[in-house]
Amino acid sequence: MKIFINGIEDAQKYEGTTLGDVLRQIRQSKVLKGTFISNLKLNRQESDPRSEEVLRTSIPTIETLEIEISSIGTLITRNIANAEEYLKKLIPGIQKAAGLFHSGSEQEANQFFIKIVDGIDWLSQVVDSVVDAMGKDANDIHVNGKTVMERKNQLVDLIQQMLNANKNKDWVLLADLLEYEILPFYQEWQTFLPQLRQAGLEKVN
Repeated sequence: MKIFINGIEDAQKYEGTTLGDVLRQIRQSKVLKGTFISNLKLNRQESDPRSEEVLRTSIPTIETLEIEISSIGTLITRNIANAEEYLKKLIPGIQKAAGLFHSGSEQEANQFFIKIVDGIDWLSQVVDSVVDAMGKDANDIHVNGKTVMERKNQLVDLIQQMLNANKNKDWVLLADLLEYEILPFYQEWQTFLPQLRQAGLEKVN
């Protein structure tokens, strides 16, 4: 097994029979305070270093192990920058979908709606990754007068309402939810995300 850490081959010998054994030793010897394993490739395939199945991978089956170690600050800055860029596409998409539902173009509107739901899920994962990197509970992080958990709970409720409206083909309700609930929610994120980044960087620095 060849091990590469941040693109450089690691000649150190590790003991154990599973990937979990090796990663435990790498974390002890290579992952310094304020850094973490941000990316992992097994035999050139992207893998989740937190997955139990991945951690149980037998060493003889691994030809190459590529590990990227990043600072937590870098992760927070990069992920929130990606989310901010995505918001620039999501917000017009929400406006477009709401307009199409209002005008009776349900088929085209639903194509936008599917992408919006996928985008909402992706953005939620980004926020979760930032909160995890901060090492804090979502109930303890206050931004713009609300905790991150309060925002998550609000979003879960709104998504359920939208999915129910979509299932019932209540296009007027779905349009109203997009225009008067989801759109303001994510417009607020244009100030929420920079403040979350600032809170995260203050926590790790």
